[in-house]
Amino acid sequence: MSRVLYVSQYFVSADQPGGVRHWQHTRALARAGHEVTVVTSYVQHKERTVPERYAGRKMVHEVEDGLDVWRTYSTPGYGRDLRSRVASYGTFAWWSALASARVKRPDVVVASSPSLPSAAAAAALARARGARFLLEVRDLWPDSAIAMGLVNDRRTIAAARALESYCYRRADRIVALTEGIRDGMIDQGVSPAKITLITNGVDLEIGAVEGAPPAPAPVPADAFVAMYVGAHGTYSSLETVLDAADRLRDLPEARIILVGGGDRKPALVEEATRRGLDNVVFIDSVPKREVPSWLARADACLLPYQDNPLFAGALPNKAFDYLGAARPIIAAAPAGELTAMVERAGCGVAVPPEDGAALAAAIRALAADREGARRMGESGRAYALEHYDRATLAARFVAVVESLA
Repeated sequence: MSRVLYVSQYFVSADQPGGVRHWQHTRALARAGHEVTVVTSYVQHKERTVPERYAGRKMVHEVEDGLDVWRTYSTPGYGRDLRSRVASYGTFAWWSALASARVKRPDVVVASSPSLPSAAAAAALARARGARFLLEVRDLWPDSAIAMGLVNDRRTIAAARALESYCYRRADRIVALTEGIRDGMIDQGVSPAKITLITNGVDLEIGAVEGAPPAPAPVPADAFVAMYVGAHGTYSSLETVLDAADRLRDLPEARIILVGGGDRKPALVEEATRRGLDNVVFIDSVPKREVPSWLARADACLLPYQDNPLFAGALPNKAFDYLGAARPIIAAAPAGELTAMVERAGCGVAVPPEDGAALAAAIRALAADREGARRMGESGRAYALEHYDRATLAARFVAVVESLA
């Protein structure tokens, strides 16, 4: 048995909205007999507020799902602006370092980007305490922020590059979330032998439940529902979905349901109201455990991205939720990892990003062939269970940790 310290600013369980990758991996480590301590923030990534039970407290020690968990302060209410995001990363790095110092000497320290300050602090702690260091890279930050125009200050970019380089050098092993992330690190000089690819996957426990009762969506019983479940934020081009809905006014059975929250949601709701889009329904964020019920009401699922080369390497967690629910995917994304997977799996269609007319045409075509859409969904589920079973992927993560310990 080894002691593992797992540091991630965003740690979401199945009872909360968002991706549960860290929760699954840490529970897999615990089930394998390892002593796992998690250091995370109590400011949830989706709500960006301080829960009432943590008000006035900087560090809280709890036990959850057999895991030793330290929850710490980080500045809430951050948005797209650089100052608030850096403040959030910086305050978590400080308090996570203080919490980590209270933990028994670990054998392995795991840290997850894109919170580079806390990952660098975890790397330094691993070195100081004679532990091995495993870095998980879920986003090539700052490259992604630069590509999106969120960061353009030279000093900030230089500081982020220095932290990124330090984390790569100090890591004994690196886990990459996608092929694009892996290739990006190799382009920066990281040895391919140092990197293990572990994607997101289909979760048979909570994310791929067969026969889940459909959620009570406020749409007609015979409506053809195109659904999006996820963050209404920077990366997803949900404005394109509204444009597609505008073009579908003449198809009365078509409905668009957008489930989730994020900093772009108020503007999206306002725009849908301004356009009088009665065929669009907004639903607040739901816990991960409730996602299968919402997807059970979908006839097709949407993955709309911005027209940016950055997203050619996207393979998001929500894609696997869609696959597990046996729903066809309409991928409005640059040609790359996601569109290639959709083609290989035969699980949907790909259209150009930020093209409302093409997206509307894809929804219209699937609505006209519901049996064909159903077959696409079944094909996608079968493919995902063969290639992206979360239990298998979690076991691979455990094996990487054990190889270091």
